[in-house]
Amino acid sequence: MDIEAKLNQARSWLDELGNAISDLVGVAPEVFEDEKLKQDLADFRRAYDQAVLDLANPSLRIAMIGTTSSGKSTIVNALIGRRIAPIEAGEMSGGVLRIKHGEGSNLRIEETEGAAWETGEWSNLSDEEIYNRIQHTMHTYHEVRRKAEYIAPQIEVRLPILPACDRELSGLPEGLAIEFVDLPGLKSVQDRDNLKIIQSLMGKAFCLVALDYGQVDEEHRQKLLNELKDVVDRFGGKGKTDSMLFILNRVDNRKCDDIPLENRIAKLSNEIEEVLSLSQSPDIIPFSASILYQAQCAWGINNLSQLSLVSQSERLERLQAMFADCSSLITNKIKASKETLTPLPVKGIFKKLLSQNQDLKSWFRYIEDLVEQDKEVNDEMMRTLVKYVLLWSGGNILWSCIRSRLNDSFQELVINPIFMDVYTSGDALIEKVNLKIEITEKSNEEIELNIKKIKEIRPILEAKLQEKKIFYK
Repeated sequence: MDIEAKLNQARSWLDELGNAISDLVGVAPEVFEDEKLKQDLADFRRAYDQAVLDLANPSLRIAMIGTTSSGKSTIVNALIGRRIAPIEAGEMSGGVLRIKHGEGSNLRIEETEGAAWETGEWSNLSDEEIYNRIQHTMHTYHEVRRKAEYIAPQIEVRLPILPACDRELSGLPEGLAIEFVDLPGLKSVQDRDNLKIIQSLMGKAFCLVALDYGQVDEEHRQKLLNELKDVVDRFGGKGKTDSMLFILNRVDNRKCDDIPLENRIAKLSNEIEEVLSLSQSPDIIPFSASILYQAQCAWGINNLSQLSLVSQSERLERLQAMFADCSSLITNKIKASKETLTPLPVKGIFKKLLSQNQDLKSWFRYIEDLVEQDKEVNDEMMRTLVKYVLLWSGGNILWSCIRSRLNDSFQELVINPIFMDVYTSGDALIEKVNLKIEITEKSNEEIELNIKKIKEIRPILEAKLQEKKIFYK
């Protein structure tokens, strides 16, 4: 993928748009002495400057959204390969947690009006220290907002993360940064604060939409889907979901008497297709986030062909949690396994006595025994374990789909979000200029020469702006 050519084209579009607005202001600067027009012009220039900066340092933004307690934060941690986003039963997310790839280990909690939690910047923190600070901030926010309205926390973490360190896994091209945004769970459409946060960001990112397999509240799910529909329709994207991928999480909670998984997915697919008015069925990935989160954090952020940077103590802690939380999933996957070779280095008569499924069962039992006895689980064992977990959890399918989307829809996922605020502010500016012209005409006041020139240039500029409206072409 020649991303530099795509970015250069985008930079050219941005230059044309900026020049068109400058020409408009230059025709009649007096008109822009109007206070409202001044503000709109300032908004455009801020958006323009930010777009210039973003195109110089392009980034793929992946937003994690979904219904409350759908496992959003667990999925984020599984995909970044670190335990950063707080995970608890019930609603934990509040405000916006941004996790960006970068050197070092940095945490910033923005200062907001009346914040009842500690704000500031910290460097050289461990993952546990970052996790605990974020968790405390979220707890405080949820506690105090019961009594009064507060601006939700805005938190940014910058440190090395898996998809940037293992570009073979993520398909992330060189020169393209990546950022994950963990958004609040949508309790209901009455939760206006969280809803506003969600709406402001989900149109500027590649959205992973988490739905809980065990959630039976269809009304709750319908509200989320209707919010997604508003975003799709807002950008003229009816019938397309280039920037959305649906994850049906916790499929490992299926019961024996549940309808077949493929039937559940087909029903959900029809529901999403109908609500969003799609021209084709959406991609829905059955997923088990918990086991991937524990296994990936036990390995870390490096490619499996490299050495792991995770300490043995942290590795054993994560694996202990994996075996405790995911024992049923592991058992069921082993039973369904078609493996013919054991990954355990056993020899001779013992190997001959084991059936194919018992081989795999014995190997996992061997790893579990090492964990229980607080003995070393080396990198070779971890590589094998992570490969199985990527297969069993749906991780392989999810990463494959992300790679495909990034390759096929680079403009929709990276370039269009950069242009969104520029186009919106530019359009608002032109609308105000046009309204001023109309008011001048209706009041029968003399139309000054500069207003006439604006009227003459406006159709040309509008055409140029329309060319820049590249969303969901």
